[in-house]
Amino acid sequence: MSITLLRAVIIYIFITVSVRIMGKRQVGELNPQELVITILISAVATVPLENNGMPLANSLIPIAIFISFEIINSTLSMKSIKFRSLIKGKPRFIIKDGIIQQKELTKLRFTTDDLTDAVRQAGVFDISQVANAIVETNGVVSVQKKSEYAPLTPSDAGIKTSQAEVPITVVIDGKAVTDCFGNVNIGENEIKLLAVSNNEQVENILVMTVKNDGTTYIVKKDEQ
Repeated sequence: MSITLLRAVIIYIFITVSVRIMGKRQVGELNPQELVITILISAVATVPLENNGMPLANSLIPIAIFISFEIINSTLSMKSIKFRSLIKGKPRFIIKDGIIQQKELTKLRFTTDDLTDAVRQAGVFDISQVANAIVETNGVVSVQKKSEYAPLTPSDAGIKTSQAEVPITVVIDGKAVTDCFGNVNIGENEIKLLAVSNNEQVENILVMTVKNDGTTYIVKKDEQ
């Protein structure tokens, strides 16, 4: 039992590091070769857990090879547009200028139900309002509404707005977060001062965010 546990921990750590190297993507955003690599890793990783007599290297080495293939593939894709198009394919219009591209649907083996489902998932429930719909290389359908149905923006109305910004999360679950985004750092003492200036203590805060101008948003923990 202890051997199985140890092997499981080693494989878990190894695969976690490997997936981190591959990058952060949701399953639905994986392109075909990334999905294949993920499936292969899952299949190979389970073998030594089912058979303790098999050397652990028989699993770790193939996984390392798969990850190497993915790194090489990603590097080549970044350097060569032709290689990237060959491996990942190209985006395809399935609706263009309001007209359903039936030949493209046939090539992609997209049924009419698939098309209407994809459009609804993009937030458009009336297909007649769609100007363009594109199947991206990862299979996601991007939808652009016709201009007369598009939401009115402040720019359309001639309204000036302040520049958008992302508030920085500085407290999570009662603990100060000094490097939430990795490239943005804020001192723990400064976070405590921000909390105190809002009549709160860090340990009593569930979430606190701060904007560039110092504006804070605080959600207190529920009293236990």
